[in-house]
Amino acid sequence: MTKTIRAFADELEVTKQAIQYQIKKIDDRYLNKNDSGAYLISKKGQSLIKTNMGLNEDSDDKKIDKSDKEIDKQTDKILSGVLSVETMDILQKELAEKNEQIDKLQELLKEQQNLLSQQQQLTLQSNRQIEQLQLAFTQENNEPAETKTDEQNPSDRDQKQTEHPESKQKKGIFSRLFNR
Repeated sequence: MTKTIRAFADELEVTKQAIQYQIKKIDDRYLNKNDSGAYLISKKGQSLIKTNMGLNEDSDDKKIDKSDKEIDKQTDKILSGVLSVETMDILQKELAEKNEQIDKLQELLKEQQNLLSQQQQLTLQSNRQIEQLQLAFTQENNEPAETKTDEQNPSDRDQKQTEHPESKQKKGIFSRLFNR
């Protein structure tokens, strides 16, 4: 049955221009003009155009391709079932490994927090010792003012020196820390 270019293009779901391009490739004997001047494509011409466009449904290659595609789809379904079981096993192993890593990281975090707490306690103790030393130092600096009052009574000063000759010597910071 002969068809117009537009009807044939609609049947193949392609543009009219694509059919016109293919018409230029085939012999004019497969084309006729109707009374209104439109081209009509013969059955053989339609078959040639389909073959040129790779749309010939009657060819053996297409039938083989379709059966191969169906077989591939079925094989993919079977393999996806097998692969999904293997994939699930792999994913479960990875999940267990990740959980172990998370547990180890949490233990390390607890250790770090414990060390940080200990460091803060040591820093606090050091700061307290420094404050005590500063207090002792300021008290020692205040002692010379008291010794000035002692200078007013020289007899008392001589008596204190004979009783406590060590108290007159100034102690360094380390000797005060370690009481030597």
